[in-house]
Amino acid sequence: MLDRVLGDGRRYAQRRDGVFIVAVNCTEPGATCFCVSAGGGPRAESGYDVVLTELPDGRYVAESGSEPGARLLTRIPARPLEQPVAAGAAAAVDAAADRMGRTLPSGDLAGAIAAARESGRWDDVASRCLTCGNCTMVCPTCFCTDIVDSTDLTGEHAERWQRWDSCFDLDFSRLHGGPVRSSGASRYRQWLSHKLSSWNDQFGESGCVGCGRCIVWCPVGIDITEEAAALVDPVGGRRPG
Repeated sequence: MLDRVLGDGRRYAQRRDGVFIVAVNCTEPGATCFCVSAGGGPRAESGYDVVLTELPDGRYVAESGSEPGARLLTRIPARPLEQPVAAGAAAAVDAAADRMGRTLPSGDLAGAIAAARESGRWDDVASRCLTCGNCTMVCPTCFCTDIVDSTDLTGEHAERWQRWDSCFDLDFSRLHGGPVRSSGASRYRQWLSHKLSSWNDQFGESGCVGCGRCIVWCPVGIDITEEAAALVDPVGGRRPG
């Protein structure tokens, strides 16, 4: 996902080309995980060099997903993968899919979120949200950045930096007349609506992988699955299970 957004940047591309990615198939989901309903797991499908699956006895099944990954595995002492072991690893991942602690609403979630633009739920969640931006800092797909120009004291040397930013920051939407999204409700709406709705217009898929990090790191306990459920069904919206 980040490659689509930042891949044209020279420095990002240089660093990305040197990255070796090791993915881990999930066999023990946490209480705040909902990757199955988000379509993000628990099995890594692509984008890795090597993927690991932990077995109940503490061993790992290692599989390659690229030529560099395959070369690495040839250099590591390992037993040949036997069919019963491979089947056990696959079964462990399948079992994890049945033990998710949370779920997103089913159906046309993107359309339902888009239709809820004027919902009173945005004000409700804003009364709890600190707009601290923790959720955006731990989200693996958030990509908001800012461009900053700086000069030395002589004014003869200037540098331009791209740095991580957050759509919860009041200055993120600032124009010459002030911030476009000045209220906490508008900033939370921007984040959740982009993640679960308009991201589909940009990339053809949801921007949420269901990792649950935003739930874990929210200092006031806001749960994205609960907020999505309340927006989709204002009357029957549920509390997290």
